[in-house]
Amino acid sequence: MLLIGKTWRIASPECVDESVDVASFLLTNRGIESEEEKKEFLSPNPLAWHDPFLFEQMKQAVDLIVDAIANKKKILIYGDYDADGVAATSIFVRYFRSHNCYVSYLVPRRTEHGYGLTDYIIDDVLEANPYLLITVDCGISNADTIERIKQAGIKVIVTDHHTVRSTVPQADAVICAKVDDCKYPFLELCGAGVALKTVEALGKDGRYKVYPEVWKQAMELAGIATIADLVPMINENRTIAKKALQSMANPSNLGVRVMNEMLMTRDDKPDETYISFCLVPRINAAGRLYDSSDAMKLFLSDDEKEVILAAKALNEQNEERKQIEAKVYDEAIEQVESNNRPLKWQITNTKGPVVVYSQNWHPGVLGIVAGKLAAHFSRSTIVFAQDPMNHENVRGSGRAFGEFDLFDAVEKVSELCESFGGHKKAAGLVVSKKNLPKFMELLESKCVEESSKDDDTCKLVDNDAIDVDMVIPFAKISNETLEAVKSIGPYGIANAKPTFVTRSVIVSSTHLMSEGQHLRLEVFDGASNDDEVVKSSIVSVVGFGMGEFAHVISPGDVVDIAYTMAEYTYRGITSLSLHLRDIKPCNREGLVWIKPEVPEQLYSNKLDIKQISKLLKAGNEKELLIPDEKHFSACYRTIKENFGQGVSTVDCDLLARYIYSFSHIEITPFQTRRCLDVFSEAGLIRLGVISSVRVCFNLLFPDGKAKLKLTDTYKRLCGNG
Repeated sequence: MLLIGKTWRIASPECVDESVDVASFLLTNRGIESEEEKKEFLSPNPLAWHDPFLFEQMKQAVDLIVDAIANKKKILIYGDYDADGVAATSIFVRYFRSHNCYVSYLVPRRTEHGYGLTDYIIDDVLEANPYLLITVDCGISNADTIERIKQAGIKVIVTDHHTVRSTVPQADAVICAKVDDCKYPFLELCGAGVALKTVEALGKDGRYKVYPEVWKQAMELAGIATIADLVPMINENRTIAKKALQSMANPSNLGVRVMNEMLMTRDDKPDETYISFCLVPRINAAGRLYDSSDAMKLFLSDDEKEVILAAKALNEQNEERKQIEAKVYDEAIEQVESNNRPLKWQITNTKGPVVVYSQNWHPGVLGIVAGKLAAHFSRSTIVFAQDPMNHENVRGSGRAFGEFDLFDAVEKVSELCESFGGHKKAAGLVVSKKNLPKFMELLESKCVEESSKDDDTCKLVDNDAIDVDMVIPFAKISNETLEAVKSIGPYGIANAKPTFVTRSVIVSSTHLMSEGQHLRLEVFDGASNDDEVVKSSIVSVVGFGMGEFAHVISPGDVVDIAYTMAEYTYRGITSLSLHLRDIKPCNREGLVWIKPEVPEQLYSNKLDIKQISKLLKAGNEKELLIPDEKHFSACYRTIKENFGQGVSTVDCDLLARYIYSFSHIEITPFQTRRCLDVFSEAGLIRLGVISSVRVCFNLLFPDGKAKLKLTDTYKRLCGNG
């Protein structure tokens, strides 16, 4: 079970006035301050667009391409198996086909060739023997293989968006904004974005124009890839995504239209959520499990029957991917929570990422599973499987939880990696199978060392934080505010959907959904004294994956809520929908509830209970600090009957509320934590300390009766230790 709150980082903690312009306020907080900049940002036709010839070698690339077209030379597009690579490949192929060029494409298979222009596929390129090879979404890190291709007499253009890690390939032209001395002003295009700019440059050159239909389709595909590849949704990326979503309401690309008809209802409009969670997983499923041929047919074919078959195949592959993913996920959970797992790698005894491995897991789902495990355990996770291209190695994919810098962690142990890459939130790596135990030990050691720092420089802490854009009064929960929110989309990295906080709302009812997985609350304005206003202003809030909070929040509770706004359409009627991100009960008083970390800090500094009680002005310490028999009984029964045998991660204040909900025994966070300490020392649970107020534990089942009164914690609480 996961029962934890989040840290709220609030840009402007004061509640705004009802008259505030929400869109203007949000943009100011995001660094867009002048009225002219705001007007441009909110325009339906944003102006952020740059001259493609600012790429250092775009002129050389255009001349090479024009020469190949004019002389009817063979052109080969070399792509990648994810949505970005598939879209980028399709953009180029459709442009060349519009000029009746001799063009073909080659997309590697994940399990046979790996990412990029590798030694595993170079023979296929040489066998194709094109006059001109154009790489998309890859190539910048393949200097050696490109040199071999050049030696075979093949012209090479590299189009890529990844970071240049060492030697820039000696290609005939390199189109990558991250190359040193490149004057292109925006570094964050995705691979399909770079392909789009190259096609734009060909159009501006004028010798072989870009037909309107080709351009519209290119924009749609680049927009899908921009959303899929999680590049910052600012500047030119936002322009591409916004224009793409506008176009996709009536798609030019047949594959996009067929997918929309398959996946969307008549009332739906394509947005970044639809792209991210419906369309892209199906495009990616092909490359994860097999090859990207069906995804390429989807975007490149103009035969409706063929496109429908491709769409159905992708849908089936996505279902298969879900089944494989679920199996790997379940086996990984079992591996982490098994009592046979070495004690030093039990999650309660580690500080670093959870690491799991099986040679039987499919390498195509490792990243997805790592993300789900990170959410399940509230701990960064790396999932390894056998490297399909070298059985002496294991290939891993990691996902960070909260603020943990996963790339920094892997970089600290890179001496044991055959290769690695990624960013703060995700990492991919290859480790020699024989070195995996050393890798795990060194990674854990570095994380323990880093987590012992007392300052803010520690990057390796799993702390889930929410960036709050505005604190708004209840009256601002309105369709007018929703329209302001919609105006600053599309959302993504660096332009997240705004999160709002409204304080002191009152819960009128709680409901569980989807067999207890999700929570729906009805809340009303706690500041209003008018019963009629209250009745007419009840708002529904849905917390996905927050079902456990139904045991923490009760009708009548006063709470602060952090949420996003969306619109929901059902049977043609569109209404405002609130999605809960976190909830903080606020109808408790005293430091022992408001700041539970304070008494924990005093306790860890060896103060006795009377001293702590005096400093907290807590009154009778037996009521608030010292658990008695009924507290021990209530706490143990609650976790035994509700938390299962797996690993649970909890905040002690929320667990205290859960215990009250289950047993109707009043218990404070401090008392709850002491109960857990006693249970741990008595062998009833295995306990791991994440922070002063957050712990993880799992139940143990020792033989015989546990002797709580003999534990050190119990003796200390009673003044005998």
